[in-house]
Amino acid sequence: MRKGLKDQNSNEIRGTIGEKIWDVIYYALAIANIYDVDMEQVIKVKSEMNESRYLSKVKFEAGR
Repeated sequence: MRKGLKDQNSNEIRGTIGEKIWDVIYYALAIANIYDVDMEQVIKVKSEMNESRYLSKVKFEAGR
């Protein structure tokens, strides 16, 4: 990654942090699929756990 550098064309994501984040999400979902992990359920449960552990005004909203 090229820290602090942005593409000249805002529509181009090649080489950006957004591209790297997508790679991580893609592979995480692929692994979840292989192991039959219900990500909707995991997100809900983990969000509830985090809300009780960490005081934050940001709340997970199902169905959004």
